[in-house]
Amino acid sequence: MWGGTFIATKMAAEVFGSFTGASFRYLFALAFMIPMMWLKDRRSFAITPKQFRDFLILGASGIFAYSFFFFNGLRLVSASHGALIVALNPVLVLIMTAIMGREKINGIKIIGIIASLAGTSMVIARGNYADLFSMFTWGDAFMLGCPISWAFYTYFAKDALKGSSPLQASTWAIIMGLCLILLFVPTETFPRTINPSVWLALLYLGVCGSVLGFVWYYEGIQKIGPLKTSAFNNLIPIFAMILSVVLLGETIHGYMIYGSALVIGGVYLINRV
Repeated sequence: MWGGTFIATKMAAEVFGSFTGASFRYLFALAFMIPMMWLKDRRSFAITPKQFRDFLILGASGIFAYSFFFFNGLRLVSASHGALIVALNPVLVLIMTAIMGREKINGIKIIGIIASLAGTSMVIARGNYADLFSMFTWGDAFMLGCPISWAFYTYFAKDALKGSSPLQASTWAIIMGLCLILLFVPTETFPRTINPSVWLALLYLGVCGSVLGFVWYYEGIQKIGPLKTSAFNNLIPIFAMILSVVLLGETIHGYMIYGSALVIGGVYLINRV
Protein backbone atom coordinates (compact mmCIF):
# COMPACT_ATOMS: atom_id res chain seq x y z
CA MET A 1 0.00 0.00 0.00
CA TRP A 2 2.69 2.50 0.98
CA GLY A 3 4.91 1.61 -1.97
CA GLY A 4 2.12 2.89 -4.19
CA THR A 5 1.88 6.20 -2.30
CA PHE A 6 5.14 7.37 -3.89
CA ILE A 7 3.66 6.99 -7.37
CA ALA A 8 0.29 8.49 -6.39
CA THR A 9 1.93 11.44 -4.60
CA LYS A 10 4.26 12.03 -7.55
CA MET A 11 1.18 12.36 -9.77
CA ALA A 12 -0.69 14.62 -7.35
CA ALA A 13 2.34 16.81 -6.57
CA GLU A 14 2.63 17.80 -10.23
CA VAL A 15 -0.83 19.41 -10.01
CA PHE A 16 -1.53 20.37 -6.39
CA GLY A 17 0.45 22.27 -3.79
CA SER A 18 1.74 20.18 -0.90
CA PHE A 19 -0.92 21.28 1.60
CA THR A 20 -3.82 21.20 -0.87
CA GLY A 21 -2.91 17.71 -2.08
CA ALA A 22 -2.46 16.44 1.47
CA SER A 23 -5.79 17.94 2.55
CA PHE A 24 -7.64 15.98 -0.14
CA ARG A 25 -5.78 12.80 0.80
CA TYR A 26 -6.86 13.00 4.43
CA LEU A 27 -10.37 14.23 3.69
CA PHE A 28 -10.87 11.09 1.60
CA ALA A 29 -9.39 9.03 4.43
CA LEU A 30 -11.65 10.51 7.11
CA ALA A 31 -14.70 9.93 4.90
CA PHE A 32 -14.09 6.24 5.55
CA MET A 33 -12.44 6.28 8.99
CA ILE A 34 -15.01 8.34 10.90
CA PRO A 35 -17.94 6.07 9.94
CA MET A 36 -15.77 3.03 10.75
CA MET A 37 -15.01 4.43 14.20
CA TRP A 38 -18.68 5.34 14.72
CA LEU A 39 -19.79 1.79 13.96
CA LYS A 40 -17.03 0.11 15.95
CA ASP A 41 -17.03 2.18 19.14
CA ARG A 42 -18.77 5.54 19.47
CA ARG A 43 -16.92 6.18 22.73
CA SER A 44 -13.77 6.69 20.63
CA PHE A 45 -15.00 10.18 19.78
CA ALA A 46 -14.57 11.24 23.42
CA ILE A 47 -10.90 11.72 24.33
CA THR A 48 -9.06 12.75 27.47
CA PRO A 49 -6.68 15.73 27.70
CA LYS A 50 -3.72 13.31 27.61
CA GLN A 51 -5.09 11.65 24.49
CA PHE A 52 -5.58 15.06 22.91
CA ARG A 53 -1.90 15.85 23.53
CA ASP A 54 -0.75 12.45 22.25
CA PHE A 55 -2.89 12.66 19.10
CA LEU A 56 -1.73 16.23 18.46
CA ILE A 57 1.91 15.08 18.52
CA LEU A 58 1.08 12.25 16.13
CA GLY A 59 -0.86 14.56 13.83
CA ALA A 60 1.85 17.22 13.80
CA SER A 61 4.65 14.75 13.05
CA GLY A 62 3.20 11.90 10.99
CA ILE A 63 0.47 13.80 9.15
CA PHE A 64 1.33 17.51 8.90
CA ALA A 65 5.15 17.44 8.75
CA TYR A 66 5.43 14.19 6.82
CA SER A 67 2.94 15.33 4.17
CA PHE A 68 4.78 18.64 3.72
CA PHE A 69 8.12 16.89 3.16
CA PHE A 70 6.60 14.07 1.10
CA PHE A 71 4.76 16.22 -1.43
CA ASN A 72 7.57 18.76 -1.82
CA GLY A 73 10.25 16.07 -2.06
CA LEU A 74 8.48 14.02 -4.73
CA ARG A 75 7.95 17.18 -6.77
CA LEU A 76 11.75 17.41 -7.10
CA VAL A 77 13.03 13.81 -7.18
CA SER A 78 11.86 10.56 -8.77
CA ALA A 79 9.55 8.25 -6.84
CA SER A 80 12.16 5.47 -6.74
CA HIS A 81 14.89 7.84 -5.51
CA GLY A 82 12.65 9.27 -2.79
CA ALA A 83 11.57 5.82 -1.61
CA LEU A 84 15.18 4.79 -0.97
CA ILE A 85 15.79 7.83 1.22
CA VAL A 86 12.60 7.22 3.20
CA ALA A 87 13.84 3.65 3.82
CA LEU A 88 16.14 5.20 6.43
CA ASN A 89 13.13 5.36 8.77
CA PRO A 90 13.86 2.23 10.91
CA VAL A 91 17.38 3.47 11.61
CA LEU A 92 16.09 6.80 12.87
CA VAL A 93 13.48 5.00 14.99
CA LEU A 94 16.28 2.96 16.58
CA ILE A 95 18.41 6.03 17.22
CA MET A 96 15.46 7.86 18.78
CA THR A 97 14.50 4.94 21.03
CA ALA A 98 18.14 4.64 22.10
CA ILE A 99 18.36 8.35 22.93
CA MET A 100 15.16 8.08 24.94
CA GLY A 101 16.56 5.08 26.83
CA ARG A 102 14.14 2.49 25.47
CA GLU A 103 16.62 0.59 23.32
CA LYS A 104 20.27 -0.42 23.71
CA ILE A 105 22.61 -0.21 20.72
CA ASN A 106 25.17 -3.02 20.55
CA GLY A 107 27.99 -3.65 18.07
CA ILE A 108 25.83 -5.42 15.48
CA LYS A 109 23.27 -2.64 15.50
CA ILE A 110 26.01 -0.02 15.09
CA ILE A 111 27.20 -1.87 11.98
CA GLY A 112 23.60 -1.93 10.76
CA ILE A 113 23.23 1.82 11.32
CA ILE A 114 26.46 2.53 9.43
CA ALA A 115 25.42 0.28 6.53
CA SER A 116 22.00 1.93 6.26
CA LEU A 117 23.47 5.42 6.39
CA ALA A 118 26.02 4.42 3.74
CA GLY A 119 23.23 3.14 1.50
CA THR A 120 21.20 6.31 1.87
CA SER A 121 24.30 8.43 1.22
CA MET A 122 24.97 6.45 -1.95
CA VAL A 123 21.47 7.21 -3.20
CA ILE A 124 21.81 10.92 -2.41
CA ALA A 125 25.26 11.04 -4.04
CA ARG A 126 23.87 9.26 -7.13
CA GLY A 127 26.49 6.54 -6.77
CA ASN A 128 29.59 8.66 -6.14
CA TYR A 129 30.39 9.42 -2.50
CA ALA A 130 32.84 12.13 -3.58
CA ASP A 131 29.87 14.08 -4.92
CA LEU A 132 27.72 13.62 -1.81
CA PHE A 133 27.50 17.28 -0.86
CA SER A 134 27.58 18.71 -4.37
CA MET A 135 24.78 16.37 -5.48
CA PHE A 136 22.62 17.09 -2.42
CA THR A 137 19.46 18.88 -3.55
CA TRP A 138 16.37 20.41 -1.97
CA GLY A 139 14.52 17.32 -3.09
CA ASP A 140 16.88 15.16 -1.01
CA ALA A 141 16.47 17.53 1.97
CA PHE A 142 12.67 17.29 1.81
CA MET A 143 12.78 13.50 1.48
CA LEU A 144 15.11 13.26 4.50
CA GLY A 145 12.48 15.18 6.44
CA CYS A 146 10.09 12.26 5.86
CA PRO A 147 11.92 9.60 7.91
CA ILE A 148 12.77 12.16 10.60
CA SER A 149 9.13 13.16 11.11
CA TRP A 150 8.02 9.52 10.77
CA ALA A 151 10.48 8.46 13.48
CA PHE A 152 8.77 10.86 15.90
CA TYR A 153 5.38 9.55 14.77
CA THR A 154 6.41 5.92 15.33
CA TYR A 155 8.10 6.56 18.67
CA PHE A 156 5.19 8.44 20.25
CA ALA A 157 2.62 6.03 18.81
CA LYS A 158 3.51 3.39 21.40
CA ASP A 159 2.43 5.66 24.27
CA ALA A 160 -0.70 6.79 22.44
CA LEU A 161 -1.75 3.19 21.82
CA LYS A 162 -1.64 2.27 25.51
CA GLY A 163 -5.11 3.72 25.98
CA SER A 164 -6.41 3.79 22.41
CA SER A 165 -7.24 1.38 19.61
CA PRO A 166 -5.26 1.58 16.34
CA LEU A 167 -8.36 2.91 14.55
CA GLN A 168 -9.02 5.59 17.16
CA ALA A 169 -5.38 6.72 17.32
CA SER A 170 -4.91 6.87 13.54
CA THR A 171 -8.25 8.63 13.00
CA TRP A 172 -7.59 11.29 15.62
CA ALA A 173 -4.00 11.75 14.41
CA ILE A 174 -5.33 12.45 10.92
CA ILE A 175 -7.97 14.84 12.30
CA MET A 176 -5.30 16.78 14.20
CA GLY A 177 -2.88 16.79 11.29
CA LEU A 178 -5.58 17.83 8.81
CA CYS A 179 -6.54 20.81 10.99
CA LEU A 180 -2.92 22.00 10.82
CA ILE A 181 -2.73 21.37 7.06
CA LEU A 182 -5.92 23.34 6.37
CA LEU A 183 -4.36 26.43 7.97
CA PHE A 184 -1.91 26.61 5.06
CA VAL A 185 -4.15 25.57 2.16
CA PRO A 186 -5.21 29.21 1.43
CA THR A 187 -1.55 30.05 0.68
CA GLU A 188 -1.60 27.78 -2.38
CA THR A 189 -3.19 28.23 -5.80
CA PHE A 190 -5.87 25.76 -6.81
CA PRO A 191 -5.33 24.30 -10.32
CA ARG A 192 -7.80 25.18 -13.05
CA THR A 193 -7.92 21.74 -14.66
CA ILE A 194 -7.42 18.38 -12.94
CA ASN A 195 -7.04 15.09 -14.76
CA PRO A 196 -9.32 12.30 -13.41
CA SER A 197 -6.21 10.17 -12.86
CA VAL A 198 -5.02 12.70 -10.27
CA TRP A 199 -8.28 12.34 -8.33
CA LEU A 200 -7.82 8.56 -8.45
CA ALA A 201 -4.28 9.01 -7.11
CA LEU A 202 -5.60 11.10 -4.20
CA LEU A 203 -8.33 8.54 -3.54
CA TYR A 204 -5.66 5.83 -3.44
CA LEU A 205 -3.64 7.94 -0.98
CA GLY A 206 -6.70 8.38 1.22
CA VAL A 207 -8.07 4.84 1.25
CA CYS A 208 -5.04 2.59 0.73
CA GLY A 209 -2.22 4.81 1.98
CA SER A 210 -4.10 6.24 4.98
CA VAL A 211 -7.10 4.13 6.05
CA LEU A 212 -5.50 0.72 5.54
CA GLY A 213 -1.85 1.72 5.85
CA PHE A 214 -2.12 3.75 9.06
CA VAL A 215 -4.48 1.39 10.88
CA TRP A 216 -2.47 -1.71 10.02
CA TYR A 217 0.78 0.06 10.93
CA TYR A 218 -0.62 0.93 14.36
CA GLU A 219 -1.83 -2.63 14.83
CA GLY A 220 1.73 -3.75 14.14
CA ILE A 221 3.15 -1.31 16.69
CA GLN A 222 0.61 -2.49 19.25
CA LYS A 223 1.48 -6.16 18.74
CA ILE A 224 5.25 -6.26 18.06
CA GLY A 225 6.51 -2.78 19.01
CA PRO A 226 7.69 0.27 17.02
CA LEU A 227 11.18 -0.96 16.10
CA LYS A 228 10.18 -4.29 14.56
CA THR A 229 7.16 -2.74 12.87
CA SER A 230 9.21 0.04 11.29
CA ALA A 231 11.61 -2.58 9.88
CA PHE A 232 8.92 -3.68 7.44
CA ASN A 233 9.11 -0.20 5.89
CA ASN A 234 12.20 -1.44 4.06
CA LEU A 235 9.93 -3.37 1.72
CA ILE A 236 8.43 -0.05 0.61
CA PRO A 237 11.28 1.06 -1.71
CA ILE A 238 11.27 -2.34 -3.43
CA PHE A 239 7.59 -2.03 -4.31
CA ALA A 240 7.99 1.69 -5.05
CA MET A 241 10.82 1.00 -7.52
CA ILE A 242 8.84 -1.73 -9.28
CA LEU A 243 5.72 0.43 -9.51
CA SER A 244 7.69 3.51 -10.63
CA VAL A 245 9.10 1.54 -13.56
CA VAL A 246 5.75 -0.01 -14.50
CA LEU A 247 3.51 3.03 -14.01
CA LEU A 248 5.80 6.06 -14.42
CA GLY A 249 8.42 4.65 -16.77
CA GLU A 250 11.29 5.62 -14.45
CA THR A 251 14.77 4.15 -14.89
CA ILE A 252 16.40 2.22 -12.05
CA HIS A 253 20.13 2.95 -11.82
CA GLY A 254 22.78 0.65 -10.43
CA TYR A 255 23.48 2.89 -7.44
CA MET A 256 19.82 2.54 -6.41
CA ILE A 257 20.14 -1.24 -6.24
CA TYR A 258 23.41 -1.11 -4.31
CA GLY A 259 22.08 1.59 -1.99
CA SER A 260 18.86 -0.29 -1.25
CA ALA A 261 20.85 -3.46 -0.54
CA LEU A 262 22.96 -1.59 2.03
CA VAL A 263 19.93 0.00 3.67
CA ILE A 264 17.92 -3.22 3.87
CA GLY A 265 20.95 -5.22 4.97
CA GLY A 266 21.66 -2.68 7.68
CA VAL A 267 18.14 -2.83 9.02
CA TYR A 268 18.31 -6.64 9.02
CA LEU A 269 21.33 -6.41 11.31
CA ILE A 270 19.54 -3.90 13.52
CA ASN A 271 16.59 -6.25 14.05
CA ARG A 272 18.30 -9.64 14.18
CA VAL A 273 19.38 -9.35 17.86
